[in-house]
Amino acid sequence: MKLLIKGAIAILLILGVAKTFQDHDVTTEATNYYNQIREGEVLQNIENINFDSLKNLNFDNLNPSDFF
Repeated sequence: MKLLIKGAIAILLILGVAKTFQDHDVTTEATNYYNQIREGEVLQNIENINFDSLKNLNFDNLNPSDFF
């Protein structure tokens, strides 16, 4: 029984990682971040974050599928 549960959890983790890589173009994002770091734009992006919008997060409608 433990083997089935461990297998199911492993499959769910693998599917979540695969879906993440399908939804995001990881190589393009990594290249973009690398270019920003090389050109010094990262500090400018960090300084321009609007923290007021983070106060209005609604955790009541949070679904586990939002993380996959």
